[in-house]
Amino acid sequence: MAASVYNIGVSGLNAANLGLSTTGHNISNVNTEGFTRQRLIQSAPYPQLFGSGFSGIGVKVDTITRIYDRFLTRSVEVAQTQASYQETRLSHLSEINNIVADPDAGVSPALQDFFSSVQNMGTNPSNPPARQAMLSSAQTMVNRFQTFSHRLEEQRNTLNGEITDTVGSINSYADQIVELNQKIVIAEGSGQPPNDLYDQRDLLVKDLNKLVRATTIALSDGSINVFIGNGQGLVVGTSTSKMIASPSPGDAQRITVGLEQDGATVFMPEHLFAGGKLGALLEYRTDSLDVAQNSLERMALGFVESFNQQHKAGVDLNGNFGKNLFDIKRSSIVDLNVSAVPGPGSTNVRVTSPEGSSEVSDYSITASGGGYVITRLTDGMYNGYPGAPVPTALGSTDPATGLSLSATPAGLVVPNQSTFAFPPAISEINFNTKNTGTASLGGYITDVSKLTASNYELSFDGSNYSLKKVSDGTYTSYTPAEMAQGINQDGMLLRIDSGAMNANDRFTIKPVEGMIDTMAVRITDPKELAAAAPMRATLGANNAGTVKVLDHQVDTPSLSTTDAAFNPAVKNTVNINFTSPSSFTYTDTVTGFTSAPQVFTAGMTLSVNGWSMRLDGAPATGDTITVAPNIGGVADNRNALALGKLQTKRILENESATYQESYGRMVSKVGTQTNEATIMSKAQAQFLSNAENSRDSVSAVNLDEEAANLLRYQQAYQAASKVIQIAQAAFQEIMNIGR
Repeated sequence: MAASVYNIGVSGLNAANLGLSTTGHNISNVNTEGFTRQRLIQSAPYPQLFGSGFSGIGVKVDTITRIYDRFLTRSVEVAQTQASYQETRLSHLSEINNIVADPDAGVSPALQDFFSSVQNMGTNPSNPPARQAMLSSAQTMVNRFQTFSHRLEEQRNTLNGEITDTVGSINSYADQIVELNQKIVIAEGSGQPPNDLYDQRDLLVKDLNKLVRATTIALSDGSINVFIGNGQGLVVGTSTSKMIASPSPGDAQRITVGLEQDGATVFMPEHLFAGGKLGALLEYRTDSLDVAQNSLERMALGFVESFNQQHKAGVDLNGNFGKNLFDIKRSSIVDLNVSAVPGPGSTNVRVTSPEGSSEVSDYSITASGGGYVITRLTDGMYNGYPGAPVPTALGSTDPATGLSLSATPAGLVVPNQSTFAFPPAISEINFNTKNTGTASLGGYITDVSKLTASNYELSFDGSNYSLKKVSDGTYTSYTPAEMAQGINQDGMLLRIDSGAMNANDRFTIKPVEGMIDTMAVRITDPKELAAAAPMRATLGANNAGTVKVLDHQVDTPSLSTTDAAFNPAVKNTVNINFTSPSSFTYTDTVTGFTSAPQVFTAGMTLSVNGWSMRLDGAPATGDTITVAPNIGGVADNRNALALGKLQTKRILENESATYQESYGRMVSKVGTQTNEATIMSKAQAQFLSNAENSRDSVSAVNLDEEAANLLRYQQAYQAASKVIQIAQAAFQEIMNIGR
């Protein structure tokens, strides 16, 4: 009996000792991150049968378990990935918002200063300091554009580094989880749970969710599988798939993310990473940084192209038509359909410039004598100047302008026009490194007013072509016949210049990214600023009536980038003769064309040869108006006024926004995203705190409770010791009886 009591006391002593150890372990780890409170699970063993009934034989400790709720733990992981996502997003949006929204050093103040200098020159067009100030202001504005562009590019480069570092950290966590999986599987072989290893692994999973949204599945051997994206296995039991951060096959400057599987890298769509730091970095790049940078580039291109067009429609102090004030990257190729003269028919002609991005003039092209006469409209230069024009044949280079002529590739549909300009080039067209075809994709910007702030991807499925707008994921499908003709979408023309695309081939198209880097002030001589209009109206000296000429202007230049800025006939002398107080005719003295009688009404607008004027007053029979080249118009400011009006003209975004409104919309979008991220970051931080509090209410160490447990186990230990002491004393008494 004494031995039985002794064994019962020992079992109680051992149980109390384990209880004290477990409680002490809990207390020691009260401040350990990720620690889950542990407790003893004990039970009474199967009792022993005696004649008088069943008698207990003490206590046994079944296991030491965690006070753990997997649903609450999962809630913490979900809240953690969203809180990390919003925190990262806010951090980067704040950086870009500080760049674009600077009220003093932003682009808008530079634009305002530039147009103020344009207006000052318009006030006194013959004043050399005013002209020089405009050139200086133009250079300041270009510098401001480029400074902001470089700061955004620095953000992009930093972002590439962050993505790479984040992927490296994800791989590190995956390796550590695999290592713990291995240890846990071995430990589980003992039949008892390795609680502290579980805690370490749970903490790793939580930290992993800071970087990328991850889900887990527990296996029967104690290991877990970890999945990311839409179910890609990062950790499967005791093995891991390595994540890769490397240049995108379609854009070497853009770091993208994939998984290494069976020795090959499978790149994953960015939208699959919807949480954690990595998801925030990828979404910020696409939805914010790309949009901000492309919006700035689009605004700069729209400004440069429209300002250049209007500037070329005026004349400078030397009497020449204006040149491009600003340089920007330009296509070296223009395809035209040139009408045969004389006779019916036309020919598709490709004009190539050796100057490429530095081309400054518009041109006219005319079929003549089996070849083509090209005239540089800036100064009227042509082959054979100043004598009879000498045609240049296809396959040759025009000696006067340096432009080369060739036949346009078959199938390409091109505009029919006799004047042309070299349009802005598409900034980047990237060949995907996984393409198997031989296609070379080309194109140019056709209309700055239709440009979006998105990048694009052209793909071929073997039957049709698809152009994806990256910013919203929309697709536009084109047949091979349409592609052969050249596709014109969102203000850009795309064509296959050579070769062919195979199924699954694709190209990344960035219409404007990097355009600002090519931006420069072309004109250095203030005399070459074209403030005057190219023609001037003079009333006849012997006019008897009171006819007046108002608002005599060159027609607004086209927004089509391949169109010349003006009609070359704008300088032709035109005589207007009033045959009665209510009718007149006009005659172009260069072409000899005389109009049919025109009805005169006060306030009417007359449009001829690319210019227009309002006629008012009361003419008399025999009154005349002569429109002639504006020679020596040093005090003429009509084109300078037209340049100044561009500031308030809605040109961009389908002619819905001025330059500053377009920039303001981008700033507003970034600001809205920043405010949203601020609110969401605070909300998610609170959600995380609530989730952790809920988990801690079940699993965290409570010192008051553990103190009570210490007393309970201490008393149990002391009582068990007393049982052993009494059992020993009883046994000793029995031994003494036999002496």
